[in-house]
Amino acid sequence: MKKLIWNTLLCVLLLCVLFVAGIAWTLRATPPASTYDLASMAPAPITDDSSSILIFGATRNTGLMVARLLKARGDRVTAFVRPTSDVAELIRSDIDRVIGDAMDLESVRAAFTGRNIAAVVTTIGCISCEPPSDYQGNANVIKAAREAGVRRLVLVTTIGAGDSADAMPALSARVLSRTLPLKTRAEEALRASGLDYTIVRPGGLRSGRRTGNGLLTEDRAAFGFIFREDLSELLVAVLDDPDTIGKTFAAVDANRRFPWDNE
Repeated sequence: MKKLIWNTLLCVLLLCVLFVAGIAWTLRATPPASTYDLASMAPAPITDDSSSILIFGATRNTGLMVARLLKARGDRVTAFVRPTSDVAELIRSDIDRVIGDAMDLESVRAAFTGRNIAAVVTTIGCISCEPPSDYQGNANVIKAAREAGVRRLVLVTTIGAGDSADAMPALSARVLSRTLPLKTRAEEALRASGLDYTIVRPGGLRSGRRTGNGLLTEDRAAFGFIFREDLSELLVAVLDDPDTIGKTFAAVDANRRFPWDNE
């Protein structure tokens, strides 16, 4: 009897291991068939004393990193923040702030009023927010930018949106099943806006030290993972490269095959 129990437990354990291994294998990266070569130029500010870059989603993660990179190289940056946001890191980095709610069109419009905005970067998106901001928040930004006469806008969504749906692993697609259609609608709204847009779809995002291996690709079948620091560097490079206007990219780390890889 004891032998039967042990054999049963071993079989269950083996099945669990195989199941977990199978799930892990589905998360492996699909390397891009081609990569996009960003213009090689010395990074230089794109703003002057009278203009700034307006960033939505700049209080943390990728948006904050982009704001810091731009500020460090001499650009003037304005961060759009909610009244309840923790702005300690923005204050520490001496980044200007404007208060508002991306879900409220009038407060988004107010962020553009009286300001000479050279470009907009929006990383708005939240898997747990209610209501989700992935479409409406970005749609408000797009509308307000167009009304204010701002031409350049960079939107961050995710691999799995739009025509990259087949590239996302089934498990990830299930987790993001609520937000992916909203991100797709945001992309469609931007393409229809007439703005000088670039859409960047990162793969699985993770915090950690930069590797310097981040890349952009127009391959819609590509999937991968990328550290936020590497993504933020790519976003700044996209702003600098006018040839990225009208393009949609996936952003991945060339050397990360699985989400737990560090190099």
